[in-house]
Amino acid sequence: MKIIRVVAAVIRNGDKIFSTARGYGEYKGWWEFPGGKIEEGETPQQALIREIREELTAEIVVGDLIKTIEYDYPSFHLSMDCFWAEVVSGHLELKEAEAARWLSADQLDEVKWLPADRELIEPIRQTLAKRKTLDYYEKNAESFVTGTQDVRFEDTQKRFASLLPDGAYILDFGCGSGRDAKAFLDMGYRVDAIDGSEKLCELASENVGITVRKMLFSELDECGKYDGIWACASILHLPKEELKSVFGKMLRAVKSGGYIYTSFKYGDFEGCRNDRYFTDFTEDSFGRFISGITEIRIIDNWVTSDVRPGRGDEKWLNLILKKSDTV
Repeated sequence: MKIIRVVAAVIRNGDKIFSTARGYGEYKGWWEFPGGKIEEGETPQQALIREIREELTAEIVVGDLIKTIEYDYPSFHLSMDCFWAEVVSGHLELKEAEAARWLSADQLDEVKWLPADRELIEPIRQTLAKRKTLDYYEKNAESFVTGTQDVRFEDTQKRFASLLPDGAYILDFGCGSGRDAKAFLDMGYRVDAIDGSEKLCELASENVGITVRKMLFSELDECGKYDGIWACASILHLPKEELKSVFGKMLRAVKSGGYIYTSFKYGDFEGCRNDRYFTDFTEDSFGRFISGITEIRIIDNWVTSDVRPGRGDEKWLNLILKKSDTV
């Protein structure tokens, strides 16, 4: 089967992405991400810049590779490198497409996508949702800190700390207001703290008295450094596919025989809720989720009510996990 190599641009503006309706051929009227064939001697990025200039009269900067789609159409195999992109000059003027739309994550299913392009929709939806979650915390950092920093959480903190050796090294993985990092420091532990929101990092650094690093969960790259990782109401904002990868990074960062505490809203929902992405779990669904991760076992789990005032009807699944000491 003939192989055709192409590139596609997922052009982003805030929380929306640009799509076009094909204006010719068998798939006329179907929707796609703009781009085209890679010519001899071109890198995929160079081809994409040229194609967008020719098709849409705009100049773009090409970002990260989202994924490479491999798809069999009836008469050829398509290999399509798909990149994030942003317009840096000019306007998106249609030269070949018959229509265009800016689509939010909630609107991605409103158009009829070309079969290969449809395989991009879920990764795009999840990325837009994560960006929306980070934007939420940037915009609401001060009120979030005010609403969480004085909440009493000693019982859970001590339940986790009781498993750790004296002078243990803890990573507060998504520290929010810094409430828990401060509590562990006051107990005499060494603590690193990170968060994905720049504004929360600033506020938490002031509250805790240490520098809180701005870092996404996916950027964790330590090996055997921590006795315990505390991920309280933090990694619940990841889609399941990425969450499994992040668990792998957490297991690499924690020492053999070390512990991880994490918590999720109780239920089976996954998606956007209140301007943030959530993955919920029950005891059974979380057990199934980690069933293929052989290095980890659940040593404790319990369900609690939300400790914030007026939110006692909300339930949380709390988990303490242990990394195998034979790894």
